Amino acid sequence: MTQKLVCYSLRKLTAVQRMKFQREMYGFKDISNYGKYAYRRPGIMDSIKHRKIYYSSLRVSEKDLEKVLTILKKHKAEIHVSGLKCH
Repeated sequence: MTQKLVCYSLRKLTAVQRMKFQREMYGFKDISNYGKYAYRRPGIMDSIKHRKIYYSSLRVSEKDLEKVLTILKKHKAEIHVSGLKCH
């Protein structure tokens, strides 16, 4: 099974842009009415089998790579992709 290591950097983005990226990529917990209701809002990574290596490093399968790259490019992140071979 071939997997890809995706490393990205958000350092050129503002705090607001980074938060939008984070929420779209990983989802978030939405709390409304002063904490009375809580909802889990899913992100793209909830539907993709992956391993988060470090803060800005992911291991994803080759078939799911395009989904991840689409989100990263949309938010203008600096991206580095390399191949991995897993046994």
